[in-house]
Amino acid sequence: MASITPHVTTLPNGLRLVVCPDPSTPVVNVTVLYRVGSHDEHQGKTGLAHLFEHLMFDNAAPEQDKMYDVYCTKAGGSNNAYTTFDYTCYHIDIPAHQAELGMWLEAERMRSFRITKHALQTQRSVVIEEINQNVMNQPYGIWRKAQQELCYEPSSSYSWDVYGSADDVAGVTMEDAHDFFSTYYHPSNAVLCVAGSISVEEAERLAHLHFGAIPDTTKTITRNSFTPSQRRLGVQQAIPDNVPMAATYISVHLPGFLEHELLDAEIAATIIGTGRSSILYKALVANQQLASSVGAFVDRRAHTSLLTMYAFAANEEVTSDQLASALQAAIAEFALQPSNVEAACNRLRTSHAAELQKAHGIADTVAWTTLFWDNPTYVNTVLSAYTQVPLEDVVGILRACSTPETTARLDITPRD
Repeated sequence: MASITPHVTTLPNGLRLVVCPDPSTPVVNVTVLYRVGSHDEHQGKTGLAHLFEHLMFDNAAPEQDKMYDVYCTKAGGSNNAYTTFDYTCYHIDIPAHQAELGMWLEAERMRSFRITKHALQTQRSVVIEEINQNVMNQPYGIWRKAQQELCYEPSSSYSWDVYGSADDVAGVTMEDAHDFFSTYYHPSNAVLCVAGSISVEEAERLAHLHFGAIPDTTKTITRNSFTPSQRRLGVQQAIPDNVPMAATYISVHLPGFLEHELLDAEIAATIIGTGRSSILYKALVANQQLASSVGAFVDRRAHTSLLTMYAFAANEEVTSDQLASALQAAIAEFALQPSNVEAACNRLRTSHAAELQKAHGIADTVAWTTLFWDNPTYVNTVLSAYTQVPLEDVVGILRACSTPETTARLDITPRD
């Protein structure tokens, strides 16, 4: 893969601009990351960050609601956004000759708060319906919300999921929305990354033209703190739900990405639960036929992360206890004689390299590492970094995953 050369500058208002030219693609991607997520919320005021992701599509032009999508579609572009525990991302892919439109649209989000009462009411309803569909009324959907509550003390703002509470979302006022915008949606709390078929000079010109006059906030952001004592270890909970078979989710605490790259955890999760060669598939699906579906993934957070393993029972006779015992026994056995580490590294490197073939993938990675690590060139070393992870680090995570005293176990069981 060719080396990516990020060009970094900071506008007078504090906005960090990173340009990654790639003349081989016919598109330009404009990505803006704001350092705000559900971890910045408070009890009784949860779900604001995700609600704002929806609201900001109503904030992109002064003429009427929802103009962002109209402008983007007419120009032949596509766009999306997502919210995490620690940041919110907005991105647009647009034909190269429409690059200025993409810059203008993203600048309009940041320029000023123009949300109407009608827009707030509409988006509150949309988000509440999303919570109902994806969490409350979806089989096994409750697990994510329950996992946060199980894994973290209530004093931690990691103890609720990104959706937040439907009741809290319903109670968001215009004053709440104004305050949230003025606190977090401003230049010095964001990174703008432009990637694709655009020169550094043109990207900088457009950034100064459209973002340069946006004033920075005078507010001081007070971040929620996190302490290791807010992690809960050796805990277990069973939740009855309208599901046909039992499912078990087992999580182990990891460092946050601000203090650790977590490449060892990604390798461990790949070995545990990715594909038919994984530990869990071989043991629980192919050999013991206890599970119909298994997997593992790393959930990155700034201050504390989770590696979660899961298994869905193959039939009604299989219990959560059987799934959990088989899962942890299989990992413990593998940890004694680890193998497939190289294969896991190669799988991860291939997946990451594929993302970096696209302007969006480059912009997303570069914006993230700039926002949190102030390291836009990390994109050029991450592939080789996987091969340099010590084996003992991976084995240490595998052992933690197989030890009930260091994990948090959540069971979703059929309702009687």
